[in-house]
Amino acid sequence: MVTKSIVFLANSFRPGGSCVAGIEVSNGGFGPWIRPISHRPDQAISDDEKTYADGTRLSMLDIVEIDFDAHQPEHHQTENWLITNNVRWRKVGEALPHQLGGALLPPNRPLWRPAQSTYTGRNDQVTGQVAHASNWSLALINPATCVVDVSFNPFSDNNEVWVSFAWTGTPHKIKLTDPVQFARYNTGVGQSHALENALLCISLAHVWAQRNTASKLVAGLIV
Repeated sequence: MVTKSIVFLANSFRPGGSCVAGIEVSNGGFGPWIRPISHRPDQAISDDEKTYADGTRLSMLDIVEIDFDAHQPEHHQTENWLITNNVRWRKVGEALPHQLGGALLPPNRPLWRPAQSTYTGRNDQVTGQVAHASNWSLALINPATCVVDVSFNPFSDNNEVWVSFAWTGTPHKIKLTDPVQFARYNTGVGQSHALENALLCISLAHVWAQRNTASKLVAGLIV
């Protein structure tokens, strides 16, 4: 078992629970990305697992001590760590957005390419081959501006919230899966919200075998 301190930058929808992730905090600086995963087949983190001993629940920018059983990388998701069962996570502090400069992806490093576009998105997925050739699946970026907009998906009969921005000169439109910010910006179909200096935690999901693609997701939005 190993204990790590993590500042959380992603707390996202995931089948079976949540996908949470952050960057290790060590000796006053930032270490590697860490994505806690459960022992269950879906690897999702349950609400109980991200609830502290006092009954409060994990929030974005919390600094948390977590006990892990082992590093368990899977293809491009090299950041995966298997949590220790039945041990409460311990909040030890909170970070502020301006303290995260050292955690940002360099502005000249692209977000996995070559990329493809879905019907609604733009450069929001890659092939399984591209994903599996990568050795990372998490990034924190700070585009100069971005736009959050709401659309309706008739196939799922639900609203979707998307984030549009430019990165390394390439336009992106990626689905937002941060539940707190989804609720905040899901103000009605056709609505849009312009943001400046937002921090986006981008996650490259598992490869969907049926289509051999992996989606890019905005798993955390910090404004």
